[in-house]
Amino acid sequence: MKKITLVLTLFLLFSGMVFAQSTSVSDITAPITKIYDLVKGAVSILGIIAITIAGAWYMFSGNNIQQRESAKSMVSYAIVGLVLVWVAPLIVTYLTAP
Repeated sequence: MKKITLVLTLFLLFSGMVFAQSTSVSDITAPITKIYDLVKGAVSILGIIAITIAGAWYMFSGNNIQQRESAKSMVSYAIVGLVLVWVAPLIVTYLTAP
């Protein structure tokens, strides 16, 4: 019974490849692009919220130098994260261009 199940599973897995019609690269990358756009939007919103919170921490830190340095590092990390998320497609396009 296990052999029949294994053969049937393999047939179903590979039958899509055998009987598949011609697909283009955009058909394959479309779901990945949608997921990337969703992640980019979520990270952008979280980055802006982090920068806002860090700015508030910096303003209300008073004479607390440790809290000021923590707010500065939070802003710098958020900016680096935002730059990486927004520049990543450009880097991939540059590296994969013929």
